[in-house]
Amino acid sequence: MTRAGTPTVAELMALLAANAAENAALRAERDALEQRVVKLEEELALAQLHRFAPRSEKHMDRVFNEAESAALEAGADEGLADQDEVGSNGLPDTGLPEIEIPEGRKRGRKPLPANLPRHRVEYDLAEDQKTCPCCRHLLHRMGELITEQLHIEVKATVLQNARAKYACRNCERTDISTPVIIAPMPKQPLPGSIATASTLAFALVHKFVDGTPLYRLAQAFERAGVPVSRGALGHWVIGSSEKHLVRIYDALKQRLLSQSVIHGDETTVQVLKEKDRKATDASYIWAYRSGQDSAEPVVLLEYQPGRGQVHPQAFLGDYRGILMSDGYQAWRTLQGATHVGCMAHARRRFVNALKAGKKTKLPTRTGFEVLRPTLSD
Repeated sequence: MTRAGTPTVAELMALLAANAAENAALRAERDALEQRVVKLEEELALAQLHRFAPRSEKHMDRVFNEAESAALEAGADEGLADQDEVGSNGLPDTGLPEIEIPEGRKRGRKPLPANLPRHRVEYDLAEDQKTCPCCRHLLHRMGELITEQLHIEVKATVLQNARAKYACRNCERTDISTPVIIAPMPKQPLPGSIATASTLAFALVHKFVDGTPLYRLAQAFERAGVPVSRGALGHWVIGSSEKHLVRIYDALKQRLLSQSVIHGDETTVQVLKEKDRKATDASYIWAYRSGQDSAEPVVLLEYQPGRGQVHPQAFLGDYRGILMSDGYQAWRTLQGATHVGCMAHARRRFVNALKAGKKTKLPTRTGFEVLRPTLSD
């Protein structure tokens, strides 16, 4: 600096360089903040979509007007028969208005399965109706018109197991004690239970195949005139699973591990009552299934309290085939398997980016940036 206080050229150059560096740092900080704002807006848009809109990429079936929608689908008129002299659909007249069939749609219905047993119900004219309405002469029978209806009857019966008891007359006269021999019964699926094998199968199919909660199943039993508590149904399900279904599960697991391709995924599930755990703790269902083109398709579910790598390692062991997953690192810890990615999960990131861009009206990030978390090991 000169004697008069004027800065020198070198000092001015240094000041300009410092200001330029400060401006560059501020611009970099601004750019980083702008990128963070864009990212947060995308995440907020996705969070709102997940909260206020269906999360699935496919539209879920709406069940309120399911009957009306199904009746309009192609082939829905299969339950309607051709018109004949008995009625518009070949069935007895109920007094209700006839169903209108859209123009151009094929009439007719599929025949009922031939393997179902047939119960013949005969209908005949009364004696005073067997005269001709024109000439009043006696009518003669020329044949019959047969129509078939599907009849399903929910009926509960009680099996009384009468086991013959035998005793020895000679021992009754000569000995202090008399042996009593009772005829044995076949082994029961749940000894001591009132449920037969068919009853257990009924409960298990409704629980696991149809997804019916036990309280609704208890209501169904009550409507059939058989009050069965929810607790009893729980014992039936658990007892059958532990004594019998576990062997089927183990056999299916061995069949699954012998296949060349296995799909794996895990999802959260809420367990309300579990020892030493809170109801709010996250639990997981680990899903394993065979490939779509498998000749022996297998789908197995395994409950685990956590999401650690020990669970797929314990289930799959030294599996040497192709393992398809969503890229979660726990799956990648299986050293012997050949790992491939899931295209559905890859597509989901593009879909999320597209949704976020439409919601925020901002340019979406590139596909590589969206997929970076999945592609990185």
